[in-house]
Amino acid sequence: MPFIIGGLMAATSIMGSMGGASQNKAQATAAKMQQEQQNFNGRWQNEAQNRNLLRQWEAQYHMNNRIEEAANKTKSSQKFYAAETYKNQSSTLSKQTRQTTETFLGTVASRGISTDSASARAMLRQATEQSQINSQMLRTNYSNQQRDIETQYQNILSQRNLNNVEQQAFVEGRTTVVDSSSQMMMTGIATGLMSGAAAGIGAYGKTGLKGTVSGNMLGVT
Repeated sequence: MPFIIGGLMAATSIMGSMGGASQNKAQATAAKMQQEQQNFNGRWQNEAQNRNLLRQWEAQYHMNNRIEEAANKTKSSQKFYAAETYKNQSSTLSKQTRQTTETFLGTVASRGISTDSASARAMLRQATEQSQINSQMLRTNYSNQQRDIETQYQNILSQRNLNNVEQQAFVEGRTTVVDSSSQMMMTGIATGLMSGAAAGIGAYGKTGLKGTVSGNMLGVT
């Protein structure tokens, strides 16, 4: 009879631990399933965002190429026309200077004035200096045009969007509910067996010592 009592107490304790372990198992499983669903949704959203970022990068890449092509084409044509204009203006200035000099010499000769005279040399020197001034002005204008063309070129290029588009990596979340059902089961079994054994030994001690001298000394009646 004492051991039956101990066995019943052990069984009761073990059944209780099994119920607790089962509940813990169910909670852990539910939390895991919920976390997996959240990870699935998060991964899907992350992939969708990365696809959108990729499309944005492709559109940005093509737009930057078009801007650069337009800038290069504009710069090339402007430099070509500037060079041609400078060449034509220099050629025209050279012809005008030569014609002016020839006209002056012809006029001086027709009037019987020597080209070695002080006045003739002064006028030739003045015409030459003016030609040099005009030539320097043409070079300065051409240099300013080249600088303006480069500035405009850089301004067009500045319209490009050079920001890097980086895709985001997805980091899975983890559930904080720990599945300790196995540990709870083993602990419950051990506790139930120990408590059942203690109860059985205690019951046996009372019934086995009843009516004996030792039992009377221990107060077992």
